[in-house]
Amino acid sequence: MYTLFAYPNSYAMTAHAVLEETGAPYEVKWVQIFTDDLDPEFHAISPHGRVPALRHGDTTIFETGAIAYYVAERHPDANLIVEKDEPQRAAFLQWFHYLATTLQTDVMIQFHPEIYFPNDVDTQKRFLQASLGRLSSVMETIEQGLENGPYFCGERRSIVDYLFVMQAVWPEIFPTRAEDYPRIKNLIDMLLARPAVARVYDTHMGEKKSPIKADGTEATGGYGLDAFKD
Repeated sequence: MYTLFAYPNSYAMTAHAVLEETGAPYEVKWVQIFTDDLDPEFHAISPHGRVPALRHGDTTIFETGAIAYYVAERHPDANLIVEKDEPQRAAFLQWFHYLATTLQTDVMIQFHPEIYFPNDVDTQKRFLQASLGRLSSVMETIEQGLENGPYFCGERRSIVDYLFVMQAVWPEIFPTRAEDYPRIKNLIDMLLARPAVARVYDTHMGEKKSPIKADGTEATGGYGLDAFKD
């Protein structure tokens, strides 16, 4: 049995969707984040108090990509890992790391500029705009990378697609609209149409709360960005 520590409408959706796709038995423990009163069991696994975190017997693990890989590798029948002898292996590794090191960095800025510039709204606003410029380049790179899709690995669906789509459901990360990137929009629609993913998405939307900022207060607006965007 897996125990997934999650916060609604967060990066935990990716790990949750992968668990659901495998059909493995699991439970979700909803936790609070950005608080000094973290759930002790959750904090023992995730030292920075970030979701997702996973307990599996005596094994604990944090970081979204690591959890997705760990679960998918343990359930090969779900066919979500591109193995080393498959021709799409290089693309799998490339996009797996690109999404974590390049995309996610600027996505995090869009939601929490106050972490970098506390109490300086003007600098936060400039920081958000600069980050959106970087995201424009990232989205163009991903759109081009899906040329031989519909998935990142061609016809081969993998955890990489979940790692992207469960972020791409947040409209705030697009410089314009997801619809302006036809291949990306097609991938989002395809994955959200999968029953396992739809169940997870609906669950998180049902549990959805106002986002919590780094100072422990609730953000304003849909994702707390209204104060920073023109």
